[in-house]
Amino acid sequence: MILAEPQRTAYDINFQLLGFPVRIHPLFWLVGFLLGYGGGGQPDGFAILTWVLVVFVSILIHELGHALMFRRFGEEAHIVLYWMGGLAVPGDDAPHSPWSSYSSSKFGRRARTPAEHILISFAGPAAGFIFAALIIAGVFASGGSVQPTISQSYIPGWDVELGGVMEGNFNLLLLVDLLLQVNIWWGVMNLLPIFPLDGGQIAQQLMIASDPWGGIVRSLWLSIIVAAAVAVIGGALFREWFIAIMFASLAVSNYLTLQQVSGGGRPW
Repeated sequence: MILAEPQRTAYDINFQLLGFPVRIHPLFWLVGFLLGYGGGGQPDGFAILTWVLVVFVSILIHELGHALMFRRFGEEAHIVLYWMGGLAVPGDDAPHSPWSSYSSSKFGRRARTPAEHILISFAGPAAGFIFAALIIAGVFASGGSVQPTISQSYIPGWDVELGGVMEGNFNLLLLVDLLLQVNIWWGVMNLLPIFPLDGGQIAQQLMIASDPWGGIVRSLWLSIIVAAAVAVIGGALFREWFIAIMFASLAVSNYLTLQQVSGGGRPW
């Protein structure tokens, strides 16, 4: 799948946030730039830089949500931002925070329960939703408003108006709109029951809890069907080719995993 941590490079950016080591792979910036440049129309340099900043902050907050939940259950983690997004990686590779009683011995760690797996998976999107709620609260506190809307493509969205001294500030309006877009819609898409997205991991844990062997197979079939449907809808209906390609690749990846689980033959 796509959950492997990338190799370190001489061009990585490293820092710590709330005691968690954070590493940014150089290709993270390149993919963010390409997504911003290919986002439609002819975006100017400021809009592209704003987009890259929004992606950086939003993915970092998402992974911080996972990392904090790891810590809540007694395990430290480190965060990696790379070309496929981000990872919150538990394990001994992370320098350990003095805030935690985490043991560096892997033999001293207990297995996580299904409920802990689910809470860790949900914590990432939840962090983004909380961040978006704080932004909306800030807009209202400034005298502005956020009104729900429906686009001509029948996609729900919002109409943001800034108030007070921020009224009429197009650059700030762009920043707020993109932050809401990424933290809400990417969070919703991340909760789709497609492995290895957070929703897919939650669905898999729920199915395994009732049937340890058959649950894995059913969760993979669910991933394939939902990912294929999203790919078709994204490409054919909304002409969002990046989404179509990404979810089509997830459908293929889950199918290949299903073949391996089924012993290399046809999974039916």
